[in-house]
Amino acid sequence: MQSLNVTENGIWYLRECLRAYTGACAYFMLYAAALVYVCVFGSKREKEIFIPCSVFLLVTVYNPVSPVLLDRFFDVNSEYYRFFWLLPVIVLIPYLCTKLVMSGGKTKTAAVLITAILILSGKFVYADGIKLAKNIYKMPPDLISVSEAIHADSNVEYPKAFLEYEYNMQMRQYDPKMQLTIDREDYLYVMTNDYTDEMLKDEEHPQYRLLAELIKLQDVDPDAFVDALEATKTEYVVVIKDHPRIGYLEKAGLKKVAETSEHVIYKYDVKEPYVFELVDYSVVY
Repeated sequence: MQSLNVTENGIWYLRECLRAYTGACAYFMLYAAALVYVCVFGSKREKEIFIPCSVFLLVTVYNPVSPVLLDRFFDVNSEYYRFFWLLPVIVLIPYLCTKLVMSGGKTKTAAVLITAILILSGKFVYADGIKLAKNIYKMPPDLISVSEAIHADSNVEYPKAFLEYEYNMQMRQYDPKMQLTIDREDYLYVMTNDYTDEMLKDEEHPQYRLLAELIKLQDVDPDAFVDALEATKTEYVVVIKDHPRIGYLEKAGLKKVAETSEHVIYKYDVKEPYVFELVDYSVVY
């Protein structure tokens, strides 16, 4: 959702979020239809369970003005869409569909219609062909090669590395011993924003300089870049082979230690290596 911005979309932000996550708002329309059915034909108990929370959601979360107002106090660009997974929505739709499909009599027509919608609407999982996983981890083989190369070169059990966005997101799922320089929130920010001079001088967030140079391709002084590597204890920098800043990394003093089919791995000799220790939960205080 990092491509959406409340400031740019205004009250249409909700619509764009629904379109991106539910396919032209179809899932939301199923929720609205299910809610109408409960109001008209639902039992007393069903109304007590589903109507109050649904009304609250329609007044707040599904109100197009809500994200605009919230954005005045909080940065909701990367969090607001999570509301679509709230329990009332993901419970009501399957509950009602199951009830109609399993029931008989007058609701048979509705059951057939719902079944047809579920079968024929949307995009089939095999629409783009059936893609078999290349390994048991369901990860790009090149990512696995990057992980193996870093561990083979490193002298520590938990090396720390700077990775580009996709690999940064996937590596945390594949390799728990790989410490990542950039966290998810920093990457979500960098997708839609540049860094100001003031931010690049911020000593509390040296990772900004790494992201500015390698992701946003902003000019960062090489010494300031190396200082950021030292401050973040980043030992490895992994970039795609045709990355425009490869020459910059070599001039900054980083050495190429490995190469995979798609990426180049550079190493920086950290003066004080990053030391990671697992928390000992065997002792309960």
